[in-house]
Amino acid sequence: MAIKAGYTALNDYTSDQRVKHYLAKYWSACITKAQEPNPLSSRDGRLLRPVPKVWKLPQAALMQRMQDAMHKIHSFQAGLLCTAWGSSGRPDKASLALMRGLTYAQAGKFEQALRDALVVLAYAPKQEGCNGICSWPWGHALHSAALEGLQDNVAAALAMQVALEIDPSSQHHKHDMERLMRRIPQAVADVLEAGGSAGLKQWLADEAEQKKPEFLKQRPKYFYYYEWMKERICETHPALPELVMDKLLTMPAGDLDLILQHPQATTWKVDELMGVLEDQGPALLERYPLQGLSWEQVKELKGPNLVGLGMGSGPAPGEGLVEPGLDRHEQLKLEAQKQHLLGQGLPEGRKGSTCTHQDSPNAMDEEDLENIESFAELCCSRTKRCG
Repeated sequence: MAIKAGYTALNDYTSDQRVKHYLAKYWSACITKAQEPNPLSSRDGRLLRPVPKVWKLPQAALMQRMQDAMHKIHSFQAGLLCTAWGSSGRPDKASLALMRGLTYAQAGKFEQALRDALVVLAYAPKQEGCNGICSWPWGHALHSAALEGLQDNVAAALAMQVALEIDPSSQHHKHDMERLMRRIPQAVADVLEAGGSAGLKQWLADEAEQKKPEFLKQRPKYFYYYEWMKERICETHPALPELVMDKLLTMPAGDLDLILQHPQATTWKVDELMGVLEDQGPALLERYPLQGLSWEQVKELKGPNLVGLGMGSGPAPGEGLVEPGLDRHEQLKLEAQKQHLLGQGLPEGRKGSTCTHQDSPNAMDEEDLENIESFAELCCSRTKRCG
């Protein structure tokens, strides 16, 4: 009750010129104290970051601009003072940033005003259930004024719309909003009138997404793969139902690619799915187990030039081995010995007969045996590299 009574009294007194001068002097002193260099950080102030030298106002100009800014928000700043004096005894960071930002916006220093507006939006109290939106309408109004001064009228209109939604009775906000509506494109104005700030935010987000390069746009997973497959399917079946198209896209990539290489195979699968859709309906089509091409279908499509083996068409176990009971090294060695004997010109009748003691590998000289062993080792090493 004491704070409310003090607010009423202070609000009544703010119309007095002497009170305005005192309050401007008070706010200027608080801001000057808050932006003094921090002993722990040279680039930060005690409470506010110092203003760059190119934008900084002298103390006298700061007080004068402060009085001009207070003319608009005398009621709001009175509430800030009553809240500050009733709690900690001095204004907080958000209050000081708001007053300094309004002062520099009044002086035409919109870059500094924008910096202070962002501080206000970050540190001021937030609205409940509004995703952290600042609850001070003058914080959004300051943001709008800074953006308008920097020639960003669309963003300024959005910020002013938020301020007007928080405080619909403010005549200052209504007047500024009418001026901004005349400066923005008609399409933006229509969106703002129809959907308010939320509608304009969504519209601006969609526009920004459309202007991004293709590699930066937000796309679903495997978006380009599905688009490519849809184009290939539409080359032969342009009027395919969406349910059938989606079912084809659920196939493994290798199977679908093989089918799309052959228009006849694509027709087979499309006719199969169309039959399921017509006979059993969409619900059963989603659960239908779609299989790839069989080996017989692949042979029919490829023709006589097909290269490769189907499933289960490989050689029998042990086929191609000289002696299944021996390891690979011994098999190659035995094969080399046989080739050596055949190369020596053995009689035709003895090539397939059992070797005697004189014709056995043990009867060969040492040079022949070394050549055979080296040949067998060479074959084994090549087999290991290829395997």
